[in-house]
Amino acid sequence: MSTINIKQITSVVAVSWSGAFLEWVDFYTYALLAGTIAKIFFPPGDPIASLMASFAALAVGFIFRPLGAIIFGKIGDQLGRKTAFIAAMILMLIGTIGIGVLPEYERVGILASLGVFMLRILQGLALGGGFGAAITYLGKFVPEHRRGLFTGLLFTTAPAGMATVGAMIWTFSTIIGPQFYEWGWRLNFIVAGLIVFSVVVIMHLFYEETPIFSMLKSVRRITSAPVKELFSRQYLPIVLLAWIGVVGAHGPIWYTNQLFNSYYIGPNFKDYVSSTLASSMLSTATYASLWMYPLFGYISDRIGRKPILLLGIYGNALWLPFAFWMIDQLGPRGDVNMLWLLIWSMTMMNGVGYSGAMSAFLLELFPARIRLSAVGFAYNLGYGITGGITPFIITWIYSINRDIYLSTVIWATIVPMVMALWYAVKGPETLGIRIWSEFIAKKFAKEAIVLPSNMPIREVVKHMMKSNSKQVILTNGSIRIFDKRSLIKALSSGAKIDEEVGKYSLEVPCIEANEPVTKVFLILENFNVRAVPICNEGKPLGIIDVRELINEAITLRGILRKKIALHRTVYDVIYRELISISPNTSLGEAIKIMAYHNIGFLPIVENEKLIGVISETDIIKIIANDGNLNDSIYKYANKSPITVSKETTVRDAVELMIKNNIRHLPIVDNSGKLIGVISVKDIIKAIS
Repeated sequence: MSTINIKQITSVVAVSWSGAFLEWVDFYTYALLAGTIAKIFFPPGDPIASLMASFAALAVGFIFRPLGAIIFGKIGDQLGRKTAFIAAMILMLIGTIGIGVLPEYERVGILASLGVFMLRILQGLALGGGFGAAITYLGKFVPEHRRGLFTGLLFTTAPAGMATVGAMIWTFSTIIGPQFYEWGWRLNFIVAGLIVFSVVVIMHLFYEETPIFSMLKSVRRITSAPVKELFSRQYLPIVLLAWIGVVGAHGPIWYTNQLFNSYYIGPNFKDYVSSTLASSMLSTATYASLWMYPLFGYISDRIGRKPILLLGIYGNALWLPFAFWMIDQLGPRGDVNMLWLLIWSMTMMNGVGYSGAMSAFLLELFPARIRLSAVGFAYNLGYGITGGITPFIITWIYSINRDIYLSTVIWATIVPMVMALWYAVKGPETLGIRIWSEFIAKKFAKEAIVLPSNMPIREVVKHMMKSNSKQVILTNGSIRIFDKRSLIKALSSGAKIDEEVGKYSLEVPCIEANEPVTKVFLILENFNVRAVPICNEGKPLGIIDVRELINEAITLRGILRKKIALHRTVYDVIYRELISISPNTSLGEAIKIMAYHNIGFLPIVENEKLIGVISETDIIKIIANDGNLNDSIYKYANKSPITVSKETTVRDAVELMIKNNIRHLPIVDNSGKLIGVISVKDIIKAIS
């Protein structure tokens, strides 16, 4: 793996992991304190009914996760990942702090119970919005042959978040003592909320959408109606297979292993093992199991997703009856060490199914056009609904048969094994599927001019003008790029037009045609170029231009449909200082100014009035036609440029750019005085 990839992957993993971890901390603060909350916010008359009501509020948070995936997926697609992420975390913050300060049942009655349900809904929406997107985005960056390993790291956030909450409960209960169960529990919610608040502030101030995220959004070309397609005849069977046969089948197992076992030990053996001790055992055992998640993701990279996922479901399901039977035997003896080992065995088994094998399977199962929505939706259906209702369902079954062991086995062993039969019989093996098959570099490449790097600059420029190309590929040992901006820099540095072009070109890595387009983004960002060569076994096949890759034409047409384009003027969205030249400036000096300021367009001004313009494209034509660098720029200028006024709306400016196939518009006042230049880049940055 190259240094560039390591840097990019590390950045994406760090942001995705941190955000997901903090959301899980907030979400599971309620989950591990549900037994305590049952006595605070629900009618105290019937302990089982109160516990069921508390678990129902827990389940509500999970049930709303699929809706959150849809809502925040749409926000992320339209407004950006940063906006969606911060909005989700603010919603999680409101839900968490809200529960921490909510008045108890004794003071406000049924309003307390309703308040818990409403705040849990907010938490569910928030969590549903972030985690599926994190999986999808991370999956785009990691190497194909290590997808299970790297995405498995992201799956450690849920158990790590739960373990951290358990550690917080143990810490506060140890410091505060018995009063923890009266008022001290609120500190868990308040502290968790404040941590998230600080991260939201940091993200808002310092985190920017990476250029790669922004460009990915531009070329993803996913459906504008992902939910409609999810429920279409073509994709609904795949969604149901993922939900029922895989994620949903593992959901009850995961939450039994990772949540209900502490409830099982606490109430059943409270005379021997306190709820606080049960929580701390679960927390430490979970921390000790985190290595399983990336490990089995890595193993799935070697032997396949299906055998690991089936082992995670059937191996887990068959282990649970024995594990809970052993808990029944050891609980009355108060054998904490053996109980911890049993809990550890269950948390380790979680790392088999809920590992990189699961995330990789989901990424590989769905096509790219609906992947973001489909992964988030299927994941949150499976773990959010089928898994999240686990404590409620087991308690409900127990209220009927009064056998907690049998109730646990029914929901966590029998039901998952039946559900997984669909996947065992009909499910595909997805290892080896290239999730970027729809977005391989070859599909974005256009035919390129390939010339020897020892050719004179003059001849190369003539080829560029004749074929109307923005750049050419040079070969003679290494592969290099020469474009309009290269010409400007070469001439500004004193290059003679009869010199070899290779001296003034830029060596750029050639991306293999079957590689994902993300690698092109990496080159564009790290080498500061505007085009990347595409090769087939090292031989140039074509070229990808950044402007065509992000499809500026489509982006501009999209801006025409935005209301903000009607309300903002061109003068509002200028971000560059005005740079102009006089008509007496020589062609050579104008080229030096372009190179120094890294711009491709210069207005020509006399007595503050616009009298012409010159662009990179004009420079190509001038050099191809043997223009003299000592001539005045006005000799070659476009003396009738299209202009706009200060009051022109962005929409009108875009229409002019599209109609005339231009990228810059000078802004003048009624007297013809130049007051600015608006570019395509300005508009896209400000509006899209």
